[in-house]
Order: sequence, then C-alpha cells, then structure tokens
Amino acid sequence: MTSRRLLSVRVTLLAVALAAGAYAAALPVYLFFRVSRPALALGAATEAITTVSAVFARRDSALNRAVAIVRDLTRRPRPSADSLRLVHDLAAIGRTPLRVSAGAATPQELGAALVSIDGALSRVGNVLEESVAQLERGRRADAAARLVTVEQLLRVAHERGADGSRVARAYLTARQGALRAAAGEVRGDAILWLGLGALLVPLLVLVVRRRVWRPLHELEAGLAQVADGDLTVSVPVRRSDELGRLAEHFNAMTRVLRDRAEEQGRFAAAGELLAGVAHEVNNPLMAIAAHAENRLADPAFEGEQRSEMTQILRQARRATKLLRGLLRFVHATDRDVTNVNLNDVVRGALDLVSYRFGVDEITVGGQLDASLPPVQGDAIKLEQVVVNLLSNAIDALRGVTPPRHLSVDTWVRDGQVSVAVGDNGRGVAPDIAPRLFRPFATTKGRRGTGLGLYISRQIAREAGGDLTLTSPPGFGARFVLSLPLALAQASAPDSATSPAPVPAPALAPSTPPSESPLRSAGGAQASAGSLAGLRVLIVEDEEAVRRPMARYLTRRGAEVDEAADGVEGLARLRTQPANVILADLRMPRMGGVELYAQLEEERPELAARVLFLSGDVSQLAQPGNTPVPRERVLVKPVELAELERRILAFVRGAGGSTGA
Repeated sequence: MTSRRLLSVRVTLLAVALAAGAYAAALPVYLFFRVSRPALALGAATEAITTVSAVFARRDSALNRAVAIVRDLTRRPRPSADSLRLVHDLAAIGRTPLRVSAGAATPQELGAALVSIDGALSRVGNVLEESVAQLERGRRADAAARLVTVEQLLRVAHERGADGSRVARAYLTARQGALRAAAGEVRGDAILWLGLGALLVPLLVLVVRRRVWRPLHELEAGLAQVADGDLTVSVPVRRSDELGRLAEHFNAMTRVLRDRAEEQGRFAAAGELLAGVAHEVNNPLMAIAAHAENRLADPAFEGEQRSEMTQILRQARRATKLLRGLLRFVHATDRDVTNVNLNDVVRGALDLVSYRFGVDEITVGGQLDASLPPVQGDAIKLEQVVVNLLSNAIDALRGVTPPRHLSVDTWVRDGQVSVAVGDNGRGVAPDIAPRLFRPFATTKGRRGTGLGLYISRQIAREAGGDLTLTSPPGFGARFVLSLPLALAQASAPDSATSPAPVPAPALAPSTPPSESPLRSAGGAQASAGSLAGLRVLIVEDEEAVRRPMARYLTRRGAEVDEAADGVEGLARLRTQPANVILADLRMPRMGGVELYAQLEEERPELAARVLFLSGDVSQLAQPGNTPVPRERVLVKPVELAELERRILAFVRGAGGSTGA
C-alpha cells in the first residue's frame, strides 16, 4: 500500500479544470492582442481616409458647381441676386478648412498631402469669391479673367487630390499587409498552441486516470464482485486521498462482511444440523416420557421410585421445551403478524437462556404486567429481539463481580406496550452509545457480530415500534422495546391506570408450572372420553416410541396394532382396516408421506384416517413445506394424554366416518 501525501482528489480535479480553462482562454486572449493592433490600425486609417475623402469630394463638388454658375453669369447682361448668393454659399463650402481629429491614424506623408489639397481648395474658393465680387460690380470681363485663374487652381487641386489618393492607397495597402502578416503569425502560433494542447491532453488524461478513473473502476469492480457473492475481494489502496480512504473503508466493510458471513454460515449450519437431528432427539425423548407416563399411570407405582420417575418425566419435558424453543428460534420463517402478548414472548425468551443464569450466578427479577394488552407483530421475531437483549445483558454481567442482577419488566403507557431488559453491569460507554444501533457496531470484539441490536431495532420498527437505550451511562444498561397496541386495543382505555403490575415469580423458574409431570399422568388429567371400540394402527420404526404408545392406548380401551414402517403398515391395512392410523413422517423403506400417498391412490377412505407423527419440526417451520395436511401433524414428543385427546377430536371431527 502506498500512502504518499499528494493533492486531494477534489484539489486535483479543481487544478485540472482551472488549467484547462486557462489554456482554453489563453488562445483567444493572445489572438486578440496579437491581431487587434494591426486590425484596429487598418480600420482607423480606413475610417479617417474615408471621412477626409468625403469632405474633399463635397468641397470639390461645391466649387465645380460654383465655377459653372459664374461662367454662366459672365455671359448674362445682369446676374440675378439669387445666383450670386448661391455662388457665395458654394464658395464658402469650398474654402471651409479641413478638420482632422487628433486621434486620427494618418501618417506624416498623407497628412502633408491632405494639407496641400486643403490649401488648394481654399485658394479656389477665395479666387472664386473675388470673381463673384467683380460680377456684383458689373465688371464681367474682370470676372471672366479671374474665372480662368479659378479653373487653373481647380486643376491644381485635382492633381494634388490624385497625389493624396495615391498616398492614401499606399498607406492602406501597408496597413493591410501588416494585418495579413499578423494573421499569418497568429495562424502559426495557434497551430503551435493547439499542438501543445494536444500534448498536454494525454498528460491530463493520465493524471485523471490514475487519480480518479482507475480507483473508481477498481471500486466498481469490487462492488460487482461483492454483489456476485465474492467477499474475498480487496481493493488496492494507492494513495491517502479521498478515494484511498474510500478504498480502505470498502476493504474494511468486505472484511467485516466476510467475518460475519462466516459466523452466520456457522450459525445457519448449526441451525440446520439442529433441525436435522431433531427427529433423532425427539424420538428418544418421547420414548422416555412415554415410559415414564405409563409407569406413573400405575396406581401401584409408589414411593421413591415414583418420585424418581416424576423427575425423569419432568426433565424429559424440560428438554423437549428447550429443543422446540431452539428450533423455533434458529429456523427462518415467513413474517407472521398476529396479536402477541409480550409476557409470553418474555417467558419464551427466558426459557431459552435460563441455563445461563445459574452458570453465571445471575439473579433475575422484574415485574410483568398481568393485564398486558396484545400488540401486533411476529412472535418469533419479537422473541429473537428479547433473546438478543437478554444475551447481551448476560454477556455484560459476566464482566462484573457478583452480585449480578438482571431485570425484565413489562408495562403499558400512552398506547405503547413496553418490555425493558436491564442489568447492573458497567453500562454503555458514552462514546459507543451514539453508534450502538448501527450495523457492525459491537462492544464484544471478535465474539460479536455487530448486527444484533441493529436487526432488533429493525424488527421493532417493522412492527411500528422502536428499541432504545434509556439507561444513563455508567449505571448499567437498560434497553426498552416499545410497540403500539394492537388495533383492537387501540380504542380501549389506557391501562396505565389499571392495577399495579404484580411480581412475576416465574421469570426464570426451575420447574415451570406448565411442566408439572402429573398433569397428564393417569386418567385424572386425561382428556375426557374413552377409546373403546376404536382400532388404531401405529406405524413407527422406533420400537421404544411405538410400544409405550400402544400400551397406553390399549389401557384406554383401543384395539392397537403395530407396524415398523409404511410397507408393513400397508400390508396390515389390506387385511385389517383401522379407524385411526398414526404414521411417523420419516421411516426407512416407506415413510408416512409415501404411505399417505399410497392410501390416497388405493384406499382414499383410509387416507382420511391418518394422523402423522414427526420429530423433525423443521418440516413445519414454513407454511407449505409439509407435504401433508398440517392440522393432522403431531410434533414429537407428544404427551400420551394429548395423543388420546387428539385421537378423540380427530374421530369426532370425522363425523363418524372412521368406521372400519
């Protein structure tokens, strides 16, 4: 990298523009001063000579007319007074002296000729006046004699006028020659100037090419490569000017994007891997939970063994809940805007990160408003926002010594529903706070992507709300997610006046109430109704999952048959139809999808009796991805009592059409 200190691009372009303008203006200025002097001299001489010639022609014409009148009067016995007065006027015109302006461009020789002509015409006029005086006295003979003198003087004046014309023509010819010579010199100088310009243009083009065009071309090529997905591109930084700094910023951007893409790629790969193994994890979880439920349903199973089995069932359900939350969190989904209760969002987010509270010795507190109205938004994306805020708070608390406190609060005020996540960490530094929500701004170094808060704010704003940092610097961090009330709630009274929010003792429960292991154990909490008289076929390749389900459904009165895959299931259905068919989506040889398709083709009435089991919930992440009716899919692990309830609801919904 070269970091030579040169002129900036702006100064370089300005210098090039000024140089081009000066060069373009120099030629006409030079032409003006080089050609204007002889041209102006020629014009001034022509104007002066033309003016003088007109004056002399007027005087000569007046004198010639006066001579003709006097000649006529000498032949008449008595001249008229009008004729004599006219001769006086014409003679006065003829002897009017020549006036040449001081600025007139006339050479000395021409000036002498003009003086001579002027004197000759003046003498003609004087003698002509004397001849008229003789006529007025009646002396015609004397007047005629003087008229001869006048004619001689007039011929002399004409000769001097001819000499003056030759001098004037010679002077004008000389001025014209000087102008022609100047034009020839200017032509040569212009050709030389343009040739010099032709040599300078490549130099200017080279400067602009090196300083502007090439860096811009490299940046454009780099951007095109980035647009094509190549994040390894690097633009050379040739100088420390504006384009050099732009290239540095571009390289830094691609470097950050490359690092983030690698991290996001690993995250996406982890998500895909998690979704891919979900089936393999959910099957053993369901087997464990089903065996535990069957054992707990036995009234004779008491004492310490029952307590231990209760713990097994509780932990299996806890693992199930965490796995489903993780899959829901990492799997991309279409935007699904519904009415969302932010308390539920907070609880779901806390479930996902709750394992870190004990490890990092963090105490969780806060108050959730029990009367919190719903907002409109995408529940999963809002959960991602809260998870991000909780993760940031946990990371911040790891840098301080205990006690470490994290608080989560919800409230409604002025038509806005808010969630606040605060901690007693070191807070956000004042120099970082203004850029905290910008892309790639992170306080975690290489561990952070710099996109969490930026994406979280974008999600909040897409939902019509905002995400802000409200805590003062130096006193921990407190982020507030605010969203407008759902449309159905917008006209309701402001619930800020509702009773004060009650504490939320289950923000980070060790055993959530919803996970009570006895909730579905035995028949006390099972769905009402009996499976007596129903024939159920379970098509499941995992025996550890299939056998507990079969035992439970048999105990509930159903007649249960089992098949290890779709091929065996089809064979059993051909000999003995079933009222309800429980088929796993993924099995060797033939899965539930193929089984369903085969039944639709061969026995449509049996295809209408199929319920599906799936441990791969990634198939259900986006609408349209599951090639079977979504309302018929039970996601593993499913509680046995829930399985019974779904079977009964399915049979009732079929309107009794499931008869064998």
